[in-house]
Amino acid sequence: MAGDNSGELWYPTVADVITIHDDILNEYPDAEPGIRNREDIAFALEFIREGHFGERPRTIHKKAYHLLRLLTANHPFVDGNKRTALDTTATFYFFNGYDFRFDDEVREILQQFASDVSAVEQTDVVDYLEATTEPIDVEEIVQQWRDGLIETGVEKFNEFSEDANGEEG
Repeated sequence: MAGDNSGELWYPTVADVITIHDDILNEYPDAEPGIRNREDIAFALEFIREGHFGERPRTIHKKAYHLLRLLTANHPFVDGNKRTALDTTATFYFFNGYDFRFDDEVREILQQFASDVSAVEQTDVVDYLEATTEPIDVEEIVQQWRDGLIETGVEKFNEFSEDANGEEG
């Protein structure tokens, strides 16, 4: 997929974002569950796909910027907004053929979005996103995962067979 929106992009659904959020909360038992405003999630997703008020992000990196911004600044969840925004953006990139190799700078960006979104320079964040992503072959990665799962399954089957044969002997 090109960053110029020349191809058909994959977009997360509201259900996808909620699933990502729920998975995050499962990792952090002290986090408070709950959705404050489902419409804020829907707005963020609609904005990156269709735009609003005469503005429509055109590149994948500008779409990722707005996804991070809106899911963080609008606080649609009781807790875990920044983590959900980051994981949703990484997922958005992945399914569109990019690996998002973020670093500690993303924490500062997310904190700015959460506390004072007007102080964030869009061009700086878009530049950061461009610098920390690289194109990947998603089909190749999925095939590698499949191969790994099959190999693991065969190994476990062989271990089971050896154990079962050892018990009989």
